[in-house]
Amino acid sequence: MAVILALLAGVFTAVESSINSQLGKQITPSIATLHSLATGAVFMLIISLVRGSSSRYIQVFSISPVWLIGGFFGAMIIYLSSRAIPVLGVSKALTLILTAQIITGLLIDLFFEGVRIDFYKVFGVLFLLLGANLVIR
Repeated sequence: MAVILALLAGVFTAVESSINSQLGKQITPSIATLHSLATGAVFMLIISLVRGSSSRYIQVFSISPVWLIGGFFGAMIIYLSSRAIPVLGVSKALTLILTAQIITGLLIDLFFEGVRIDFYKVFGVLFLLLGANLVIR
């Protein structure tokens, strides 16, 4: 099930990036980002209300503030994507984004999660870089 969820997240990322870049062209990238985040917040609020879990939001106030900055990164992803895609196109921009995500993920695994980086992962990154180079040419 987790694999299907991850694949769907990838599909949604591509679709959202394309939509937000078009919206950013028609208004501005910052307003497109604001609209995207506001729409997402309303959607998640509705889901929380329907599931009856909105009252658990109070737990957010007992969590270390460092874990509450994810929205900043989400906003930057949307904003930077909506600026890059009109120039590079969806496939080139997402190839570069995905490459950066995987390399950053490996570094986070190595330095913060204690996951070993073995030969296969290094080999995979080399193939990833080769493939990314072919896509962006």
